[in-house]
Amino acid sequence: MTHEIVPRRSDSYSMTPFDFFEDFGRSFFDGFPSNLIKTDIHENDKEFLVEAELPGIPKENIQVTYENGVLTITGQHQTDHATEDEKGRLVRSERSLTSVRRQYLLENVKEDEIKASYA
Repeated sequence: MTHEIVPRRSDSYSMTPFDFFEDFGRSFFDGFPSNLIKTDIHENDKEFLVEAELPGIPKENIQVTYENGVLTITGQHQTDHATEDEKGRLVRSERSLTSVRRQYLLENVKEDEIKASYA
């Protein structure tokens, strides 16, 4: 079964209700990157070097664990944003929580020699 990719409609005024929901669903899921943690893994005779990018995630919200030959990197970032009008009334309030997790199979690692740094 093949699926045809249809470009999103740019003229929102000519949409039918069915077009709106079709495009909304596509827009909603397009907002989820398929992989939030960009990673490079280097191996030499002595070690693995894992470089992972977690943009916007503070150091204190990143966890690195190693168990049963699997390195796991997790991170969370929460944002709160409120907009008030000139009288101080709340006009809009938004909150979001981004949570990412990646796992890597890295066997024969000496757990007591694992080091992590944040830059």
